[in-house]
Amino acid sequence: MAVIGRIRKRVGLVIAFVGISMLLFILGDLVTSNTGLMNRNSDVVGEIGGNKIRYSEFEKRVETLTENYKLNTRQETVDQNTTDMLREQAWSLFTNELTLGEEYKKLGISCSPEELYDMCTGKTPNAQVAQAFTDPKTQQFDPNAVVKFLKDLPNREENIQRQWKNFEDAISEERIAEKYRSLIKGGLYVTTAEAKRNYEETNRMAALRFARLDFNTIPDSSAKVEDSDLQAYYNANQSRYKQAETIRKVEYVAFDVTPSGEDRQAAMEWISKKKEELAVATDVPMFVNQNSDTPFDSTYHAKGSLKPAVDTIAFAATPGTIIGPYEEFNSLKVSRVMGDKFVADSVKARHILIKADNGDTAKARATADSLKNAIQKGASFADLATKFSQDPGSAVKGGDLGWFRQGVMVPSFNDACFNGKKGDMPIVSSQFGVHLIEIMDKGAPSRQVQIATIERKIEPSQRTYDDFFNRASQFAASCTSPELFDSLIIKQSMAKRIADNIRESDKNVPGLDQPRELVRWAYGANKGDISKVFTFGDKYVVAKLANIKNKGILPLEEVKEAVTAEARKQKKAEMLVAKFEGAKAGSIDEIAAKLNITATDAENVNFVNGYVPGMGNEPKVVGAVFAMKQGQLSGPLTGETGVCVVFVKGFTEPGPTTDYSAQAKSLAEQRRSRSDYEVGAALKEKVGVEDNRGRFY
Repeated sequence: MAVIGRIRKRVGLVIAFVGISMLLFILGDLVTSNTGLMNRNSDVVGEIGGNKIRYSEFEKRVETLTENYKLNTRQETVDQNTTDMLREQAWSLFTNELTLGEEYKKLGISCSPEELYDMCTGKTPNAQVAQAFTDPKTQQFDPNAVVKFLKDLPNREENIQRQWKNFEDAISEERIAEKYRSLIKGGLYVTTAEAKRNYEETNRMAALRFARLDFNTIPDSSAKVEDSDLQAYYNANQSRYKQAETIRKVEYVAFDVTPSGEDRQAAMEWISKKKEELAVATDVPMFVNQNSDTPFDSTYHAKGSLKPAVDTIAFAATPGTIIGPYEEFNSLKVSRVMGDKFVADSVKARHILIKADNGDTAKARATADSLKNAIQKGASFADLATKFSQDPGSAVKGGDLGWFRQGVMVPSFNDACFNGKKGDMPIVSSQFGVHLIEIMDKGAPSRQVQIATIERKIEPSQRTYDDFFNRASQFAASCTSPELFDSLIIKQSMAKRIADNIRESDKNVPGLDQPRELVRWAYGANKGDISKVFTFGDKYVVAKLANIKNKGILPLEEVKEAVTAEARKQKKAEMLVAKFEGAKAGSIDEIAAKLNITATDAENVNFVNGYVPGMGNEPKVVGAVFAMKQGQLSGPLTGETGVCVVFVKGFTEPGPTTDYSAQAKSLAEQRRSRSDYEVGAALKEKVGVEDNRGRFY
C-alpha cells in the first residue's frame, strides 16, 4: 500500500495508464512486503489470546480516546507525544479486555446501570464528573447539574451523545477493573508463620570469618575453555539466555551536515551589510525584529554579563556605537549601544500564573484582575497563589520566586519587575500565560547598558545539504556487502555508531531525531542488509542490520561471548576449589596461611540482604552461612566473584516477641503492590500477546 501511495502522490491519475510491466512490479513489491495486499495479516496491529486486532479497529479506539482527551482538556488538537500516549492507552484497553474480560465473566464482576448512575450523581462521584459539574461559585459538586445534563442528552448533538457514551463505558470498565483488583488484593494474606519467619530472617545476624580467593587471581590464559565446555555450560543454563522479545542491532554512520566555508562567508557578507543599515536605523527595535534571527531584547545588562569583548566596548561607548561583527554560539552578531541607566541589580518577586486555555488570554487576564482586586482588599497573595497559580514550582511556596537578575525571566516578566517599584503588582502576558506579579523587593541600583543585536545563525545552505546527501548516497551505493560497509568506514576514517537492543516499538535511538523510519527498516530487513539514506534532522544516515536476536532461547553462536565468560569463571572456580581442598586444615587462619592470604572478619551479616562486608553481594555464600551452626567451618563456597571458606563465629538472635503484626502488614503490602503487575503479566503469558504496532507507527 505504501508503494501505491507514493506512486499516486507523484503521478496522480497517470497510474491508470501504466503498462503491464509496472503493474507486475508493484504487485511483486506488494506480495513480498510486510504491508502488501497479498499478506492476509497486513492490517493486524496485534493479536491477544487468538483475537486479531485490525488497524481500523485500533485506530477507531485511538480516535475515541483522542475525542475524550480533547473534551476533558478543552484542546482542539493534540501533539505527537499525546498521540503516542493515547495509542499506548488504546493498546492497554484491548489487552485488558481480552485478557481480563473472561476473568470478569467467570467471577461475575460487572457494573450495573444503577451503580453507573451513582458514580455520576452520588455522594462520591467519579473525579472527572465531579470536575466537570462543579459549581464555579460554590466550588461544590452539583449532582442536579448532572441529572439535568442526562435528561437533556437525547436532544444534544450526536457527537456529544457519542462522547458521553464513550465516557460511561470507560468509567464502567475502570470500576470493573477496580473490583477485580480489590478481589485479588483481598485474597492476599500473610500467615503468622510467614510473618514470624520474616521477622527472624530480617533480624537474625551472623558473625563470621572468611578466607577468599578472587577469580581474577587466575589469568584467563590459565583457564582455557574448550568448545565442549561451552556446550556443556550452555546446555545446563539455557534459561539464562531466553530472549523475551525480538531485538535488532543496527550499526550506522551519520553524515552530520555542517556549514561550509561558503556558508560562513555568505553569513559574514549578510551581517556586514546589516551592520551599515543598523548604524542608520531610526526605529532600531523594529529593524532588529524584521532582520534578526532573534527578536529585540530590551534587557539592560550589568557589567560582566556580556561577552568580554562586547562588554568592554559597550560600557565605554556612547549611544549609537556599533560593535562587531563578532561570533557567539555559532552565530554572527553585530550590536548597537542604545543607552544606559541605573537599574536594580536584582529583584525579589512572587507571581500567580493563569494559563490561557486555548489561547484565551482575555479570560486569563480577567481572572488575574479579579485576584489582584481581592489582594488589594486584604486577601493573602500567598494563599491565593497556593490555590490558583498554575506554576507548580512556585505555587507551593506561595508564588515566591526568590531573587533573580536581569535576563533570567522571559522579557515581559523581566521588564515588568525591573521597571516597576517595590510593592507594584503588574499583570503581564508571556508564552506561559498571564502573570499577576508582586515586586517584593529590589536590590541596589547599578549602571547597566542596553544593546540592540542583529543575529545571523551560520547554517548550511541547500547546496551544502545536497553535497552531504550526495556523499551519503555514494557511500550507500558503494556498500554492496556488509564487509564493504565496515571497510569503507575504516578507509574514510568515519565513526561507526551502534544502536543495540532495538525493539520493534522503540521510538528513540540515541543520537537520532525521530528514528521510527530506521526502526521499521530494521524489522523488515535481513541480517547484513544495507539501508538507503535516511534523513534525521541535520543528519544523513546509512545503516547496516548487524544482528537479529529472535524471541526464545538464543542459539549458542549468538551468546558465545557471554557463555565463554561464565564457563571460564566456572573453570576458575574449580581450580580455586582445588586450591582450598589442598589447603585443608583445622582452622580458617591455618587455611589462609597455607594459601598466603589473610582471613577477614565480617559482622552483622543478614540473610535477607545477602551482603557480606569485605566480599560484596554474595547471596549463595550467605545462604550457606545461615544453614550452618556456630563454630562450624565450611568447605569451599563458590560466590559471584570468587571462592571462599567461612567459619561461623556465632549468631545474634532477634529479641523475643509474640506480635508479628508489623511484619504481616509489611509483607501484605508488598504482595498487594506487586499484584496488579504480576496478575496482568501472568494472564498475558497465559493467553499470548503479539504486539505488531511497530510496523504501523
